[in-house]
Amino acid sequence: MHEVLRRQGLMDGIWTLNPKETLSPGQAEEITRVIDAYPQLVDDVFVARFLENEVNVI
Repeated sequence: MHEVLRRQGLMDGIWTLNPKETLSPGQAEEITRVIDAYPQLVDDVFVARFLENEVNVI
């Protein structure tokens, strides 16, 4: 989940409370494959609009 949020610009990185917790080899590619296969599961347009509006709100 953190990787998807990072890609959308909502998180600066994928770190957690455990610094040893990272993506497994091939996991980033698999996330990309799933997002490409099921684009309706990731609302990048909504997130981008939110981030644009957030700048205007502050």
